[in-house]
Amino acid sequence: MLGAALVSPPAGQAGATGAVACTWQKTLWDLPEGADAGEITGYDGGRYAVGNTGLDSFWGDGLVDPRATLWDNGKVVVRGAGQVPYFSDVNASGLVVGSMYLDQRFHAVTVAHDGTMTDLPADPAWTSSSASHVNNRGDVLGWSSVGTAKSRMVVWPANAPGTYREVTMPDAHGVSLVDIDDQGRVLVGIVTGSDHVVTPAGRWIPLAVPGTGDSSSVRDIRDGRVVGRLDIAPNHSGAVAEWDVRGSVVRTIGRPAVEGISLGGNGTIAGYGFVGSSQRVMLWRDGVLVAQPIAARFALTGLSDDERTIVGVEADRPAHYRCS
Repeated sequence: MLGAALVSPPAGQAGATGAVACTWQKTLWDLPEGADAGEITGYDGGRYAVGNTGLDSFWGDGLVDPRATLWDNGKVVVRGAGQVPYFSDVNASGLVVGSMYLDQRFHAVTVAHDGTMTDLPADPAWTSSSASHVNNRGDVLGWSSVGTAKSRMVVWPANAPGTYREVTMPDAHGVSLVDIDDQGRVLVGIVTGSDHVVTPAGRWIPLAVPGTGDSSSVRDIRDGRVVGRLDIAPNHSGAVAEWDVRGSVVRTIGRPAVEGISLGGNGTIAGYGFVGSSQRVMLWRDGVLVAQPIAARFALTGLSDDERTIVGVEADRPAHYRCS
């Protein structure tokens, strides 16, 4: 049955929520009038999520006339009037961050629930800035740039309103800001080198890979724990991987596991694994598979703090599955 799947963990194992068995029920999220599809760009682990809504593209991926959208428990509470601003992330207090294009440049902004935008503090020399992530403490993570010079990481700290801190990025190809945890550690992905955790003090900690020729792709950080994917040489087969705050590999989970996407509040990993020839959402706890909760193709965004809700997009419609 597509809308509900009865899941029993392996013998002797509790489910991700601590229950012996669990039924995961699907709930479709609201779409505003004139929209028939949506995507999620950020999720707070509880009630709030942000993304875009618009018309499903006849030609393939993406949306026609996408507009920034904030959901509260699956209900639309804010929607942009045009193709800007962009909503990137939201925290448990409902603080939305993103960017606005104005005066021929991008500005990093916060957005209130009435749609009011406020510029984050900026150096007058910046020619553009954007906010990509926010943690539950209110620290905002993003980018700044001056002309065509290399971009820099920016942190707008919650404990020092009106200030910002720039961090020079490494000279590497494909550098991306992946996430910021509630302790202020920043997770950075680098295509041509080691992925890193950057401490609030500015120390860059490389994430180890087990063998020569292996590579990583990181997706989430929570309380200093990192989860993502390892591509293992020589065949570059995928595996779920966990790292600790020192950058050491805690464990890898091989097939059917492929990639870790999100960490729940009690350490459960939500990610993808193979069911036959198809990838489906799976949950692992302490390296053990505890649930395969969704039978359909589902673009996973995140696992909730209480590990009872899985949020993402199914058939171009934002939705969640709730354990009950």
